[in-house]
Amino acid sequence: MTLLDQVSGASGMSKPDWLRHITSFLITVTSIMLITLLWRRIGALPNPEVLLLLTVAVSTYVAGGMAGMLSAAIVLVSAFVLFSNPAYLFRYTEMDWRQAMLVVVASPLIALMVGSLKEQVDQLHVVTRENEHLKDEVERSQRMGSLLYLCEERFRLTADSFLEHAILVLDADGIVKTWNSGAEAITGYSAQEILGQSYSRFFVKDDLLARQPDRLLEVAQFSGRVEEKGWRLAKSGARFRASTVISAVKTSAGQMSGFVMVMSDITDRVRAETSSQAREK
Repeated sequence: MTLLDQVSGASGMSKPDWLRHITSFLITVTSIMLITLLWRRIGALPNPEVLLLLTVAVSTYVAGGMAGMLSAAIVLVSAFVLFSNPAYLFRYTEMDWRQAMLVVVASPLIALMVGSLKEQVDQLHVVTRENEHLKDEVERSQRMGSLLYLCEERFRLTADSFLEHAILVLDADGIVKTWNSGAEAITGYSAQEILGQSYSRFFVKDDLLARQPDRLLEVAQFSGRVEEKGWRLAKSGARFRASTVISAVKTSAGQMSGFVMVMSDITDRVRAETSSQAREK
């Protein structure tokens, strides 16, 4: 940040504000000089008060109410000088007096009205920019929503092709968000019965008492992945031996988004291995 930026920030006025005030002042001074030349010197301007009032209006609209009041003050002082008798300062003819009074009365009113209009226009610009920004955010959210839906549909179609594996997407609290055909075949639950439920309902009572579902998620969140073999419960109440892999899913910012769980029924394989070991003995 430069020294000029610091000074501008301390005074509550940015560089564009300075430029607008300088522009307003130059418009006022230039207009008065031009009116003096055309009216006093050349005599080509019959009604200078109209241009004086127009000067106040333009200066106010360029820089706002405060600059407009300053412009009105400059115009008022200039009007007293311009409309006085050239030979006797501040001595007026009847017409000059009427012209001067018109400027005196109308200048502050014009500055106030145009200043108020300027504020409303500036507020409208701010609201318009905010609306445009909001519109862009909504469109971006819609695009992201469409992409997310497409990704979810692709994931669902892919997961449904693995009938021998239960593939689940869990949120950060372990709530089931997706349910594939393999999960229905292994556990007996339909998607309508299990979506929105905790994945802990598949665990046997001993694991629930030992807080095993929470511990698995904690390990997956810390390590990124956890594997476990244990007993699980089907809808019928029957137990089956399962191999479970839980992987943490994080956003691009590193925040937890949820988990992907892959569960396989290994009951027959474990039974076969046990029988084989028994025969070998």
